[in-house]
Amino acid sequence: MKTNSSTKRIKIVSTGAVLAAIVLQTLSLVITMPVSLQPVLDVTKVLLIIHGIEGAIASVLILRYKLRPQQQFASSAESTLIEHLPESTALSVIKAGLYVFFVGTVGLTEIVRAVKSAATKSLYSD
Repeated sequence: MKTNSSTKRIKIVSTGAVLAAIVLQTLSLVITMPVSLQPVLDVTKVLLIIHGIEGAIASVLILRYKLRPQQQFASSAESTLIEHLPESTALSVIKAGLYVFFVGTVGLTEIVRAVKSAATKSLYSD
């Protein structure tokens, strides 16, 4: 099991990689990149697409559970993000999607665990 320290490091590295990919892709639109950087640009495209898909999944999960007012998220380390989401459903979806877009699989795992524990909690509370 990963420790908090390694999870934080993964989040920092992932955020840096996504920001670097965004900068490289933006720069490639403005100037012509050398041919030697084309493989790097291809990798950054894949990275951004994968993170975009993860962000979309997180947004859908948050939307589903935000639209069910009877569901309450359990208070645990994984649900910290969910507990701090804005009241507005639209802002919650955007915030969760952007968070997962930048931190990647670790953030998506946090949201999935929180949503799963909320579903389990609501099953047992009924």
